[in-house]
Amino acid sequence: MTTHSRDAATVVLARDSATGGIEVWLLKRIGTLKFAPHAHVFPGGAVDASDSALFPLTGDPLIHVASVMDVEPSKANRLMAAAVRETFEESGIVLASNRHPTAWSEQDRQDLLLGRTSIAQLLNREQAHVHSEELIPWAWWLTPDYVPFRFDTWFFLAPVRADVEPRHVPEGEAVEARWWNVAKALEANRAGEIILLWPTLRVLLDLNQWSSVSEAISHRPVRLEQQSG
Repeated sequence: MTTHSRDAATVVLARDSATGGIEVWLLKRIGTLKFAPHAHVFPGGAVDASDSALFPLTGDPLIHVASVMDVEPSKANRLMAAAVRETFEESGIVLASNRHPTAWSEQDRQDLLLGRTSIAQLLNREQAHVHSEELIPWAWWLTPDYVPFRFDTWFFLAPVRADVEPRHVPEGEAVEARWWNVAKALEANRAGEIILLWPTLRVLLDLNQWSSVSEAISHRPVRLEQQSG
């Protein structure tokens, strides 16, 4: 069975763990959802029409980031905008800054959800930008064709500073959200205590090789290859 897939973006919020290794922010999805109920996932979701607006990017130029992602620059822009938007909608974290860390309001979040504004408009309002080192292309996964809800998903790694804390958004698609030490999340998955989709599991296995976020970033992919799972 072949079904149409939607472009999507997922963000691995990561920071160094006080107990060693790396920890990531995982959301447990509501059990009534059609796609991946009860699974522990990273923040993310499908690309929206509003994500097409060109947003300010600093660091590596968009054409270089697009080359790493193996897509056209316009598509890279849409995917990165979706990554920033979904991260804010689902965790309250703004992956952008100007001279100081940028914060958006609950009204801004509602406006995004209702399509009354876009990530580009919010960034331009605050004269803020997304830096390529704050949103690093990490993996690319396509849901298998036997699954009725398919997503062509680009994963981004986003380092989180110690003074920035995500939050659980109660009215979203998750019943809980918190930091997980990568090694402990893998142990919980093996014990059947949590459900990890294959792409999420593979990303965590990858991160579990490194002792810190900076070490993981030093081994970032130079070009993503689409995988299925």
